[in-house]
Amino acid sequence: MSRATPWTVSQLPGEPHATSRSFQIEAGYLPARPPVAPNQRPKDEAHLYFMLHRAMYTPRRRKLIVWLNGGPGCSSFDGAFLEVGALRVKPSDALVEAQAGQAWNEYADVLYVDQPVGTGFSYVENAAYAETLDQVAEEFVFFLRGFAQAYPEYTQGVDVYLAGESYAGQYIPYMADAMLRASNLSLHLEGIAIGNGFIDPASQYGTEVDTLLQAGVWKKNGPEHEHIKPILRACQDALQKDSVPRAEYPVCDGIVGDIIKSSVRTSLNGVSRCMNMYDMRLTDTSPACGMNWPAELTDLYTFLRKKDVRSALHIDANHKPEAWVECNAQVGDVIHAHAANSNASVTLLPSLLNRGVPVLLFAGDQDLICPALGQQRLVERLHWLGSDGPGDAKPEVWSINQQPVGTWLHARNLTLATLTNASHMAAYDAPYAAHDMMLRFMDVQVDWVDGAQVHMESKIGSTSRILVAENSTATTSTPSPLKSTSTPLPTTRPGSSSSLPQVDTSDWSGDLFVVVVLALAVWLCFYVRRRARRPAGAQYHAIGEHIVLQPTHASQHRAAAAGSMSPDMERGAFTLGGDDDDDDDNDNSPTKRFRD
Repeated sequence: MSRATPWTVSQLPGEPHATSRSFQIEAGYLPARPPVAPNQRPKDEAHLYFMLHRAMYTPRRRKLIVWLNGGPGCSSFDGAFLEVGALRVKPSDALVEAQAGQAWNEYADVLYVDQPVGTGFSYVENAAYAETLDQVAEEFVFFLRGFAQAYPEYTQGVDVYLAGESYAGQYIPYMADAMLRASNLSLHLEGIAIGNGFIDPASQYGTEVDTLLQAGVWKKNGPEHEHIKPILRACQDALQKDSVPRAEYPVCDGIVGDIIKSSVRTSLNGVSRCMNMYDMRLTDTSPACGMNWPAELTDLYTFLRKKDVRSALHIDANHKPEAWVECNAQVGDVIHAHAANSNASVTLLPSLLNRGVPVLLFAGDQDLICPALGQQRLVERLHWLGSDGPGDAKPEVWSINQQPVGTWLHARNLTLATLTNASHMAAYDAPYAAHDMMLRFMDVQVDWVDGAQVHMESKIGSTSRILVAENSTATTSTPSPLKSTSTPLPTTRPGSSSSLPQVDTSDWSGDLFVVVVLALAVWLCFYVRRRARRPAGAQYHAIGEHIVLQPTHASQHRAAAAGSMSPDMERGAFTLGGDDDDDDDNDNSPTKRFRD
């Protein structure tokens, strides 16, 4: 356990008692802008709020993940309490820890930052919000300098990773570039990871329609497809006018708006419902169309608005008296208004890759607003390290505990991971797979972590290895999946065609493989200790606790647990309506393209 600091959160309301938590939390504020004069307060009182979750187990080389939600203007408490974090809020306001194998701070410190200024618990005076992506990056780097001064232990021998989702796909490349150019920033950037990110307008706009067509939700040249074609043409015309793509194109944002509008149906009880833009398997009441999701968001709102919770988290009541909101529309509106002044972040990716920064792009395959298909096309169009696209690299089957969880493509220093049956918030639906993905990307050798229990069997393609916890008292026999409780994950939606390249499944584990594994286990245990940094393809072998994956968040199986979903949400593949369709052209569609 790290030493106590002025930012230490000794106990949060809802925890049974502080000693029950397996990691330390620290939280507070650091300036985002320099003072207007020496020894004065920061300009516009601009401060970013952070919450640091210390690692439960420390690898031989420490890792620090900086997590950022998108929006723009959405709080990283989404990531901390709904996705990759170690705590979950229950309806009774009780806090529980995520199940083993889910939280990203098992083997890395995770720093959640509410940014840009005005987001979440961060604040700024006079509504002086950041306007451009360059400004967002500059203020983030200024914050990091203060963080490094406050926590000097992260300036030596620690690998730093920037990670986030959605509109963070615009933030993160700008931030990484600013970090590499910055002077007096003693943090070592080791890589960036972006989930269902909005990065490249030219590659991504329009894939929303292709995703619906490939999933069988729309029919090619059907009425919905014909209706949206003029918007697609207008979007392409706007994109082709720019030799360098801008961060946003308002005319192209009309694609999602039209899709959602066309999905509105009125049931017999008079309630209008529409597709959930963040998870195509779900519907929501109109005009929310996904903004009520996930169900746990209601509990998070209640929890973070409690006075004792705000006090425990060191919220500045003078500068941030207003209640927490997931997304600050004012922050987002300012960035949207100036988006034409920023180049799309994809313009920075080749330079980052060429400078040796590893990049992980990952995507849940059920997302509509930033579809997995768009990530694939982005990679295909990218030129880096002297070659176009992934070259000869092909996607391989990615499985955990002998169940397929997605596909994995690694080309040079770029990785593209697709998570099966996962939404825009991929880690919400596939927490084990998302954590395994990040461990691979960071090259965390779990068998080298003191006190850790290896609890996942993970394999990519035919590449395998055995990792055995050093202090484990368990035998080295291969455990079998608990078939009574496991649920196989299909590689595509039932009845749909895959939107990703087909992968070869002929190398999946069989009896012969198990025999070979048992014979080589002891030899590999010593061999992996002598090897240097390895490629991501590897197998984590279950020693001790054996986790069997479910297709949704482990805390609540959303498809089956009655009452676990918001009253406004319904599950099931969206289908075109019948005689009760509502074709009212005046129906309100959500205007906000991104949320988190």
